[in-house]
Amino acid sequence: MLKRVWTDPVWSKVIAGVILAVGAAVGTYLLDWWPSIGNGLKKGYEFAGLSTAVRNWLLGVLILLALPAVLLAGVAIWMRVFPSQDGGSDWRFYTSDTFFGLRWRWRYLSDGGIHDVCTFCPRCDYQVYAANVSPYQVVDRIGFRCDSCGGQLAEFDESVRSLEDKVTRFIQQKLRNGTWIVPNRA
Repeated sequence: MLKRVWTDPVWSKVIAGVILAVGAAVGTYLLDWWPSIGNGLKKGYEFAGLSTAVRNWLLGVLILLALPAVLLAGVAIWMRVFPSQDGGSDWRFYTSDTFFGLRWRWRYLSDGGIHDVCTFCPRCDYQVYAANVSPYQVVDRIGFRCDSCGGQLAEFDESVRSLEDKVTRFIQQKLRNGTWIVPNRA
């Protein structure tokens, strides 16, 4: 019974919370902080009962309600004043990677979907497009050739749409697994 409760995700957190609460209470007793805590609570209660033009307890409630908005505004200002140079841990900066011997770049939609997947030469960074290299009309075979450096980059036995879909799934896999890295943007 105890083993089942201990391994349950909810009850294990409840037990850990009780252990922490007991530890905090014992630590507070040993450090003799209880009189100070009681005195602070008593002064807070007396202050809440005092009267000014507006009841002090109402001012306290209004301050508590305004606190999240003030914190959110502070975070927004901080992010504007000190933007991350390398993207930090923001996955939206992951917009380029190499798959199948080609450099791929993309953008994200507002809902996080991957959009505008494009291919580039891994040597000279020139944008390359797929060309049909199949000798047969009914067989999909595409090839990538760089017009800038003249390199034959890759050939695939599938359609462009199928290859882009595969790359999109690799991007999603890296995002899910946390194995993506933001390239240096020098």
